[in-house]
Amino acid sequence: MAYSFFIGSEKRHWDEIPRCELDGMAEAFRDRGTPGVVPALKSGLPHDRPVTDGSRLQVINDLCVGCSYCSMACNDDALVVEGLCEVNEQNCTDCLRCLLWCPTGALVYS
Repeated sequence: MAYSFFIGSEKRHWDEIPRCELDGMAEAFRDRGTPGVVPALKSGLPHDRPVTDGSRLQVINDLCVGCSYCSMACNDDALVVEGLCEVNEQNCTDCLRCLLWCPTGALVYS
C-alpha cells in the first residue's frame, strides 16, 4: 500500500520532515490557498490533474476480463476494449477514473 500521494511510491516521506517545517508548510497553504468547489476547502495545489511520478497506465493482461468498465469510465477515449483492454497513451490524461472502476485490478501505473 502506498503511503504517499505519489503513485508508485512506498516511502513515507512525511516521517523525514521536521515538525516545525510541516507547521510552516500548512500555514503557507492556508495563506496562499484558493477557494475550491466548497468555499471552506482551500488548496495551493493544482486540482485538474493528479500527482503522479511519471509512471504510465498499463494493463495486466492476465487480470483483464474485457468487461469495458474502464472504457466506460474514461471521458478521454484513452482505453479501447476489444477482447482485452488497450491504452491509448496520447489520449490518457492520468485522471485515474479507469483505475477506480476496474473490478479486477488489471490497470496499474508503473
